[in-house]
Amino acid sequence: MNNTNSNNAHMIAHRGYSAMAPENTLPAFKLAGENGFWGAECDTSPTADGVWIVMHDDTVDRTTNGEGNVRDFTFDEIRALAIDGGNHTEQFPEANVPLLTEYLDMCKQYGLYCVIEIKDCTPVEMLGDLAALLSAREEKERFTIISFGREHCLKMKALMPETPVLFLTGDFETDDFGENIQFCLDNGLDGLDFNCDWGDEAHVKEAIEAGLQTMIWTADDPDVVKKYYDWGVRDFTSNKLPPKAMEGIL
Repeated sequence: MNNTNSNNAHMIAHRGYSAMAPENTLPAFKLAGENGFWGAECDTSPTADGVWIVMHDDTVDRTTNGEGNVRDFTFDEIRALAIDGGNHTEQFPEANVPLLTEYLDMCKQYGLYCVIEIKDCTPVEMLGDLAALLSAREEKERFTIISFGREHCLKMKALMPETPVLFLTGDFETDDFGENIQFCLDNGLDGLDFNCDWGDEAHVKEAIEAGLQTMIWTADDPDVVKKYYDWGVRDFTSNKLPPKAMEGIL
C-alpha cells in the first residue's frame, strides 16, 4: 500500500460497510466486498482465553446485549451475545461477534485489503500470538496494522517487519504531529493514519514528503476525501463511501 506513487484512491470500509450493517460484523465485511470497497478495516483485541475477536470498544456494552469488559469474557461467552447496536441490526439477526480469522477469511473471499487496528488496551505481551496468527496466513502481504498504541506499533513492526505499520493520530489540537512524524521515521514505522476532522495540509504533506504512507479516518464526506486526495492522500477509511460514490469526484 503505497499512496505516494498512485493516482488511484483506495476506499476502505470502516469496521466494514458500517453504514449499511452493524459495525465489525461479517455482514458488514461481506457488504464491503459486494460494494466494491478496496479494503476493510477492523478492530481486534483478545478475549479472556486469548482468542482474537473483532470489536471496537473495550467493553461489549455499546454493540451487544451484554455488559462488561471484553477481556473478562471467554470467546464462547462473547459469541453468545446478540448484536443490538449499530446500523440496521434488525436486518441481520444472525450477526455475532466475529473471530479475527473469520474477518480475514471474508476479506480473502472478496479480495479486500485488510487494515487491522490493534486496540491499545491489548497487553503488549500478547502481540506475539497475534503476529503468529497473521504470519500464518497465505495472504499476509495484504495486511496493514494500525494502532494508537506506540508500544503496539513498535512491537508489531519488530515481529512483522515486512508488514506496513501505521501510527494512528487523533486530535490536531493536542497531538504534536511533527513529533509523531519523527517517531515514525526514527522507529521504522511506515506511516500515519490521520483523523480527517482536524485536517492540516502542512502536516499531511510533511508526512508524505518524508516518505511516509498516509491514511485518513473517517472520511464520510466526498468533499473531505477530495481535499485530502488533492494533498496527496490515497487511502481513505469510510463508513459509507464505496468507490462508486466517488466516481466523477476523484
